[in-house]
Amino acid sequence: MCTCVTYQVLSSASLPPLSIVIDTVGQAAAAAGVASAGALATAKLLWRDTFHLEWHKGRLYAQLGVPSSGPAIDPAECIETKPTGDVRGNGAYATQLIPAGSHIADYSGEWLDRGSFFAKYPDGVGDYSMAIDQDYVIDAADHVACTSTFHPVHMNHSRQRPNVLRYYSRGQGRVAFFAARDITPGEELLYDYGRAYWAGREHMELP
Repeated sequence: MCTCVTYQVLSSASLPPLSIVIDTVGQAAAAAGVASAGALATAKLLWRDTFHLEWHKGRLYAQLGVPSSGPAIDPAECIETKPTGDVRGNGAYATQLIPAGSHIADYSGEWLDRGSFFAKYPDGVGDYSMAIDQDYVIDAADHVACTSTFHPVHMNHSRQRPNVLRYYSRGQGRVAFFAARDITPGEELLYDYGRAYWAGREHMELP
């Protein structure tokens, strides 16, 4: 299983966080990991398309273990959304083999700035929103009910057994999902939502 780690270094005053902002592993660790140009060159050589640095709006982001490209699958042929049979409701399941590294889909929906997000979700909790950066989120709430067509919003969470990886390009406004390994027919597609998603509701998280 490929390990995905996302670092975020803040070089400007931090804003009140959105509840769905991705995890931060720590500023000190991130700074240590990106301090040397030689180390960066070595990391890129070793990890190639699974090591990414991005400077965006005064913040430095580093992502390790996640590809940014891969052969695309046709979700209509390879994935179905159906009930999980448990408290999670619906989930996304492979109907055909999805090879490791395949591009599954990009997250899509309504773009909301901070003001629009908090106007729509006064408590700051958007269960189907994906943060792009400190200013914008993609809200896929309108796609949840349509289970006849797969959307990444239908994938459930697992911290212990994810088989899908999430890639960010904030400059492009893109959140993309890739198969972490071969996903066999009948398997549920799962990815780690991140600790920020579960903040304040840790008791609800399933393995």
